This record gives sequence, C-alpha cells and structure tokens, in this order.
Amino acid sequence: MRFDSSCSFTGLDFLARSVAKIQQNGTFLDPKCVAGNMHEEQKEIFMCRLAFHQERINHTK
Repeated sequence: MRFDSSCSFTGLDFLARSVAKIQQNGTFLDPKCVAGNMHEEQKEIFMCRLAFHQERINHTK
C-alpha cells in the first residue's frame, strides 16, 4: 500500500491550515467542497482542524 499524506493527520492539518489562510485573504472556499471525497473520519478531522486554525487566526487579528 502506498502512503498517501492526504489521509494522515498531518496532511489533513496542512490542508485545513491552508484553507483557513485562503479564507482569511478573502477568497471564498467552501470547506464542504474541499472535504467532498473524504471518508467520514477524514471529514471530521479536517473540519475540527479547520475550526482550530480559524479560531487561531481570529485571535491574532
């Protein structure tokens, strides 16, 4: 089996942090579309990490 970083916690965290930064810059990016092909566990991790990074960005403003 080949390693796929998009299935790892680190890969999902990187993706969530990137989406949060893109949104901070004013670009509309629907997280549900980003998570569209993920299985349920990946979606849950991604959405939790996205909320975490959005919260951090809002506190640093």
